[in-house]
Amino acid sequence: MSTRNSSKSSLFLIELIIAILFFSIGSAVCVRAFMKAHSLSTEAKDLSFASAQVSSMASVLKYTDRSYASIREHFPDAAKSGDDFLVFYDGEGTSCPEKDAVFTLHAETSEESGMIHAQIYMERAGADPLYELELRFVPQSDGKEAPEDES
Repeated sequence: MSTRNSSKSSLFLIELIIAILFFSIGSAVCVRAFMKAHSLSTEAKDLSFASAQVSSMASVLKYTDRSYASIREHFPDAAKSGDDFLVFYDGEGTSCPEKDAVFTLHAETSEESGMIHAQIYMERAGADPLYELELRFVPQSDGKEAPEDES
């Protein structure tokens, strides 16, 4: 009778071990799925933030005189580096000093043959750009007409 009980308990332990194995595999799959979902959510949030800031900078460049004062009016913490404008953001999307930056908004402008060329992009520190926009436009006139000759 004792050998019969020990074989039943051995069988029960083997079944229990197999059940625990399947449970742990299922748990690992679920944890991996949640981690991937979190990663995708973070990437989507970063892309949304980057596209909004790049679009805002494009509007400022297109509809202002593109001076440093005009840029600072809309992006108060903007920095100038040569002909380029830089705005630094922390991980929460708040503008910050360069040393605390997680994201950097770059706006590079040049003028050729009366056309303005702008390359605007947002990058995560040390990574490829998250969002990029190339813009070409004719500068807006300031609304003042040339005085007519009164002869």
